[in-house]
Amino acid sequence: LTAEIVVISSALLIGIYSALHQYSVMDNTITTITFIMYSMPVFFFALLAMYIFAVNFKKWGLPYLPTVGMFEPEAGQTFGQVMWHMVLPVATLSFGFIAGYSRYIRSTMLEAMGQDYIRTARSKGLPRRQIVYLHALKNAALPIVTLVALDLPFLLGGAIVTERIFGWPGMGRLFLDHVERSDTAVVMGIMMMIAFAVIIFQIVADVMYAWLDPRIRYK
Repeated sequence: LTAEIVVISSALLIGIYSALHQYSVMDNTITTITFIMYSMPVFFFALLAMYIFAVNFKKWGLPYLPTVGMFEPEAGQTFGQVMWHMVLPVATLSFGFIAGYSRYIRSTMLEAMGQDYIRTARSKGLPRRQIVYLHALKNAALPIVTLVALDLPFLLGGAIVTERIFGWPGMGRLFLDHVERSDTAVVMGIMMMIAFAVIIFQIVADVMYAWLDPRIRYK
């Protein structure tokens, strides 16, 4: 959940900046980088990150990141050890979401900034920050709420490729291992958990719609 908050916050900042500086050098640079990140396979990014931040950093005598497991057995399972081992897996899972969300936010922000109510707010002399974050962003965020509400439940189901590469004992590996063993009870339990999470997050998304747009009411 913490990683998803960081992903959404980063995507919001990148998308808003690109929308407010449309077709500038930075916007074109961000667009190029995000398209590369979005189209890059997860396993390739994971192996590339391991090669740079673990293998090469260790070779260069720099502080390097661990690549396998949750902690070092000889050091014990401490909170700091687990967090340190999570850096590369979380970064691998996050890069695609940041790239995708930032493109959606840029598109919806550009659409919102061209609406009549934004021109009215400008003509009234409202500060730019208030126009962008209070008026435009609240309306532009509705499609993003839908995307996040659909993505979050399936993150609970794990990431099989990332967990296999980094040797992380997550839900994806658990699900795959018990499918191979034909362990119906565990498989059904994981599927029920994901289904329950989908329902909960859709309810949360509906509440967020009403909070972001006062015109939406549920009877």
